[in-house]
Amino acid sequence: MSTDLRRERRRVAGRPGAAAVAGILALATVAVAIALWPRPPSPIPPPPTRAAGPTRTGDPPAGPIRPADSERYLTLAKQGIADARRKWWNPQLGWYNDRLYDHDQYPLATIWTLFGLFEAIEGVALAEPTPANRDAVQSFATVAETYYNRSMGGYGPYQGSHTYGDEIWFDDNGWWGLAFVDAYRVTHDRRYLGDAALALRFLDKQGWDAATQRMRWSTRVHEKGSNLETLGGAAALAAELYEYTGKTAFRDSARRYIRAADRRAAPSPSNGRLYGSPDEPPLSYIEGTMIGAKLALCHRGDSRSCADAWRLAIHSYRHWKGRDPFYKPPADTILFRYVLQLATDRRAAAAAARAHVRVAPAGLYAWARRAADDALRKGRIGILFLKFWDGSAAAAHRDGYRSYRYGQLMTHGAPVALFAWLAAVPRLESAR
Repeated sequence: MSTDLRRERRRVAGRPGAAAVAGILALATVAVAIALWPRPPSPIPPPPTRAAGPTRTGDPPAGPIRPADSERYLTLAKQGIADARRKWWNPQLGWYNDRLYDHDQYPLATIWTLFGLFEAIEGVALAEPTPANRDAVQSFATVAETYYNRSMGGYGPYQGSHTYGDEIWFDDNGWWGLAFVDAYRVTHDRRYLGDAALALRFLDKQGWDAATQRMRWSTRVHEKGSNLETLGGAAALAAELYEYTGKTAFRDSARRYIRAADRRAAPSPSNGRLYGSPDEPPLSYIEGTMIGAKLALCHRGDSRSCADAWRLAIHSYRHWKGRDPFYKPPADTILFRYVLQLATDRRAAAAAARAHVRVAPAGLYAWARRAADDALRKGRIGILFLKFWDGSAAAAHRDGYRSYRYGQLMTHGAPVALFAWLAAVPRLESAR
């Protein structure tokens, strides 16, 4: 990615509109700066692990959700958003840098780097639906739209790069599309469903390889393993678009991608009854997006999908023993975002219980809280979240084909998004 990204950054140099982008974000600046940078908060105590009733060994505790510390999580999320604005903002280019103290000639953040921050701003607006917070979502989404490369028909990784022939990653389009769906959940502006549909159309038309029944890696690299993370992101995006629009074309796409995942990486005893293949074991964001896809179909009356979402969540809990997967912060946050959404969904729980599937909302909620506590205790350097949640240096890990780097915005934005989703838990069901 680095060589191509440098090319894309060179194309962006001198592009018009940087000042306009800064103006668009002026209102967002007011909203996200409401936290006043208090001293670093003390870690949240781990939630109790006592089961509310008899369980199998390794099962999450039963019982209803009793959201704890919602206001504290909301404060943490607001503070993290404000810190991102203070530390990663590039005043000359009017947008966020990829890394702290980034002096590269083309330093701006890519889609994967920004996804957590985008989701954090949306989660805060769901938790606290004020006009200022909704405006912050709209302002961010307006700039997010500028990542669309019209000549290629998809969202490119670098803001303002619209050259034909650019390399575009299909997983990026899944994440950006899901963020636009969340922008719709906050604002109820159908424009954002249109933005999300552009991402899915790109996945359907250029990403999906019907001959091999898999998702391509990018517009230049067609074969790269099972690519289950892209398949999961596409399934979740299609299912959520179907949930909000009722269009059967979206439903058909979601089912196609779920069937492909079932054929290539069917949950079985050998992989802990999670999605995994010989080249790609169960990973947090794969299981998270597949939970999200099944939950969205559940919302449209598919009771079997309700039960399937709960089965996958319970098996995920067992697989990771109720602890953080410690894969990478952006991926783990995707898992816990959908775990929280499922845990608060009464419709899915009722349908799963009728199918004799165990449901444990309190256990899933506590699982997400434990991950947040890991980030608070081990992920910070000063007030910024710059380490992985097991306390290891980001640069000690690789993201597929490249190493993470110190000070990337994605490492900070991921736990901030998790705090925001924890704060939004009591409102998630009503926001549908």
